[in-house]
Amino acid sequence: MEPEREADAEFPAELEQLGARILRPDQRVSCEDLIADELAMAVRSNPLQKVRHSCEAIMLLGPGELKQANITQDDVETAKKLHELALDLTNLYVHQLKDRYGEIRDDYASIPWSFKRSEAKAWFEAWASDLEFIVWHSDHPGDAEREAALAKIEDKFERMYAMTKAQISVSSARAFVSRFEAYAMPIAISFMKRTILLVSPDSYRAALAIIRGGRYGKETEA
Repeated sequence: MEPEREADAEFPAELEQLGARILRPDQRVSCEDLIADELAMAVRSNPLQKVRHSCEAIMLLGPGELKQANITQDDVETAKKLHELALDLTNLYVHQLKDRYGEIRDDYASIPWSFKRSEAKAWFEAWASDLEFIVWHSDHPGDAEREAALAKIEDKFERMYAMTKAQISVSSARAFVSRFEAYAMPIAISFMKRTILLVSPDSYRAALAIIRGGRYGKETEA
């Protein structure tokens, strides 16, 4: 499987400084600790998981809190869509096998999409419309016939769906993930900057401390 990438070096520091500057809202928002946990996990994660956790934070907000954070219903729908795509790409499967020298190597990849092939355009068009370089992995009996059948699918988004759900080269799968991250990250960062305004500095710092394996606040006396 593809190793997780290091979390961004610049962005976490920027967000931590923002979190330290914000004022506590007049009323504690519902699920504040959960929202703080999602934002802290986003800060400490690779790009794909940043998208996932920032969208989960949005999905925890109530109507009043969404309005307070200037998050529209269109934003909420976008968050739900990006979240589902991030989960699908997180579950990307890489088949491995042992070569004649006994070494384990990547064979092919597939992505278990959660939506139907007929819906592919609605899910792919915004970020994958120019992805024409996906390479079908043909190393097994019957692959040539399956590849020929895929080539007959006229709609390029449905063809992309069918190929990625079946078996593509691992490098193609990684390129697919990278393209989604490049599209979704600016949106996720915007969500995070607005959502964090609802969370008190104490809740945010405590969540960061837990994720880092440390403790925040004074030790309780026995």
